[in-house]
Amino acid sequence: MSVPELDAALAAYAHVAQAHYQQLYSSEAQVVHAVQGFYGCAVILAGAAGEVVLKFSWQPGRVAKELRGLARLMPHATVAMPTPLWHGVLAVGERECEALLLNRLPGVAPWDVPGPWPQPERAAAAVVALLAAWHAQTDARGFEGPAGEFYPTLLPAFEAWTAPLAAYVADLHSPFTPAQRQALLALWAQRAAILAPLAGMPSSLVHDDPHAGNFLFSPSSGELLAALDPCDVAYRHREQDIFHLADVAPQLGLLEAYLAQYTPPAGFAARRWFFSLWDDVKHSQNLQWYDEAWFAVKLARYEQACADLTLAD
Repeated sequence: MSVPELDAALAAYAHVAQAHYQQLYSSEAQVVHAVQGFYGCAVILAGAAGEVVLKFSWQPGRVAKELRGLARLMPHATVAMPTPLWHGVLAVGERECEALLLNRLPGVAPWDVPGPWPQPERAAAAVVALLAAWHAQTDARGFEGPAGEFYPTLLPAFEAWTAPLAAYVADLHSPFTPAQRQALLALWAQRAAILAPLAGMPSSLVHDDPHAGNFLFSPSSGELLAALDPCDVAYRHREQDIFHLADVAPQLGLLEAYLAQYTPPAGFAARRWFFSLWDDVKHSQNLQWYDEAWFAVKLARYEQACADLTLAD
């Protein structure tokens, strides 16, 4: 792919990526692909020194999180994960971005696997096995907070991560509508009751964003080949990972495959939306993103799940 084929914004990142490859390896590189994500963009380069991925982050501190996450998850991974090659700060126009250079791993994103997916059950089983390997790791100290501190039980650890998000929602300058602000703060007030069924369960090492888009698959066989993009890796509760499994590639049935191996305590149908909503509030705070309809749909799904649970009782 030539840089002029990219849109202007991505082309600027691609030019910087090519120049940086030249500086590091004293050799020219071609742009294989460039893609914009939620927290930044990635440029795939190919040259004499090999194929690499240069990731540009739009959130300060995100590269450090990814480096720590990779180091913690790799020893327990059942598939390949990328190796960091360089990290630092690069200027793209007038914007300075944290950047991370990784080796390029084989495979494609799930949306690039030609349909119908060959042997989706096999791919789902591999993803579940990988998550199970991570989730089997626990810490006798309990549950980890955002600064690396530990709490013996889940609730105070959850509060340590989420209290700043609740404060963000409560701020009258936050982007939420009054009705959504009220609903989210009611959700915060219910946290002890919502998390009570998880009491006594051990902590698990979580990836923090294991939707199917953060895995690479063989374009021919659909086989799972690699895992990418960890975020707030820590000893939390496994349910804080698995709600992501239904977010991408529904044809794989990842959440259903995981739940076939893990029987959640009562209330999971509501907790998945509870965790998902606070995850979206985190994204909103991190990059000042907001989508009123998106939050409305998830709040409605949470309310419906609670209603269904009440009827079931």
